[in-house]
Amino acid sequence: MTKRSGVAIATVIFAMLSGALGMSPASASGGTQGVTATTIRVGIPYVDVAAVKAVGVNINWGNVTDAYKAVIADVNAHGGINGRKIVPFIMAVDPTGAAPAATACTALTQDDKVFAVIAPLQPTCYLAAGVPTINGLLASATGTGVAQNFALAPPASIYDPLQLSIYSKQGLFKNKKVGVFAGVTTDDTELKIVQTSLSKLHVNVVSSAVDSAPQGDLSAENEQLAVIAQRFQASGVNEVVAVGYGSSVWPEGLSAIQSSYNPPWVATSESDFTGDVGGSNNPQYLANVVTSSPLAGGATIWADPGTQRCVRLARKAYPSDHINAFSATLPGSEATWTGIEQACTDVALFTDIAKAAGKHLTLASFMHAGYALRNVVIPGSSAPISFGPNQPYALGPVYMVHYDPSTKAIVVASKPVTK
Repeated sequence: MTKRSGVAIATVIFAMLSGALGMSPASASGGTQGVTATTIRVGIPYVDVAAVKAVGVNINWGNVTDAYKAVIADVNAHGGINGRKIVPFIMAVDPTGAAPAATACTALTQDDKVFAVIAPLQPTCYLAAGVPTINGLLASATGTGVAQNFALAPPASIYDPLQLSIYSKQGLFKNKKVGVFAGVTTDDTELKIVQTSLSKLHVNVVSSAVDSAPQGDLSAENEQLAVIAQRFQASGVNEVVAVGYGSSVWPEGLSAIQSSYNPPWVATSESDFTGDVGGSNNPQYLANVVTSSPLAGGATIWADPGTQRCVRLARKAYPSDHINAFSATLPGSEATWTGIEQACTDVALFTDIAKAAGKHLTLASFMHAGYALRNVVIPGSSAPISFGPNQPYALGPVYMVHYDPSTKAIVVASKPVTK
């Protein structure tokens, strides 16, 4: 199975979950749900990566449950949050079907009555229930307005204009004829945002295209991409901006058709591009990319003193759990550092917001404290992060990313771009 097939499967799974999690359970009973004088109930519905092996994706994040337990136990041992101890409700959620995610949301919001939820795959259901989330994946720019998903990474609709403006300042689009490519019809919204941003930057966009073949039908996708590549070449396109899922489809498609047309290109989605590295791809279609991430790279996160402190906590509390040191060349099946890094960052962000909310912890005070968080450095963030009014995401750091053909690995700059 190619990398792109794996991404396609994951995308289908995510789409299933998005539909299921759009359902709204009964509203939370009030802003103080899950909070007592001495405790805070927190849900942790982490992605059960073991379950995805059945669909051919072999990844290992280590013992995620133990990682969260170790980090939370340390917070509680040092006074908790304004005198309250965190009571975790940890559950593995199978991401390969809709029912487990919907069941987890109902269980945590209605049965366990948690105050907040950390790292759900898709936060929509929790936010609809009036339960704030921390670093939920696949989040939109904002939530319901009542509860929000506070995250280190901004959504693509916010990040794309920022990264494109930096590329423009670097002269990437100077004297270029640009083609804009979206890899799937669901990228249409992001495509329009990118087109608008490039127009404002006075970039010479001469052609735009969407690979509208049925997702997962690689033959049809490649046939369409071949036609699009020919059209771009005929239009004189000498810089391609691949949008969203197109960041994966573009190099995989060119590799599949062994295209002689291979202009420099931009991947707006570093995560989609990274997920496509390896497999059957010819490195020549990867080495000429420019992309970036709002988050520090794996090597930087692993070396962070805060992260290393969490690693020591987990190893001391659970000595039988194996945690590999981060390595860009290790396969996903050995990425056992992921669980402790995630737990370390997520619990720290939740703790900082909850502490800032003060002794009178309610949904309203938590939201106010989150929006007001400024210049905070948490494990894994590398650079100070700040939120803002109606901005439940950090916006600022941009780390340049490239592919190293000698090691066949992704390399993320250790420091963000100075804007």
